[in-house]
Amino acid sequence: MTTGSAQLGDLLVVSSAGGVLLDALALGRSYPGSCSFVAVDAVDTREELAAEHVEFRREPSLRRPLGLLAESVVAWRSMRRRRPGLVLSAGTALAVPWFVAAAVLRVPRVWVETFNIIDRQGLAARVCARIATLVAVQHPARLGVHLRSVLVGELM
Repeated sequence: MTTGSAQLGDLLVVSSAGGVLLDALALGRSYPGSCSFVAVDAVDTREELAAEHVEFRREPSLRRPLGLLAESVVAWRSMRRRRPGLVLSAGTALAVPWFVAAAVLRVPRVWVETFNIIDRQGLAARVCARIATLVAVQHPARLGVHLRSVLVGELM
């Protein structure tokens, strides 16, 4: 790792399976420092991240507060141990406790708004985008939706 990337700290990518993982990877793989993952345990995720350092988790439900609370404890402990320099996600419910833990610990957070979002985001995306340090949007029309946003264009 170079001196510049050591100052940045490690990147922690938190992702669900499917297209959101591919969006997160598109930005995450351009990060100059080292990278680790917290990801939903699914066949496509295991295949895509086979060569990476991954902690596999179950997707919590936003409708089940105890599951979110349990994941929040895991996220808090892991974030304190890892001390990442940046957390990046395009995921679903799994991202919420990790983004909250990162916000409490003052770790910068980048939310990647998926390309299929044109009108209304899901609950997890609304929560994470609201507490993100920066929101990466793929549609120019979405720039005005978030206070801290940057246009990255289509990622996949």
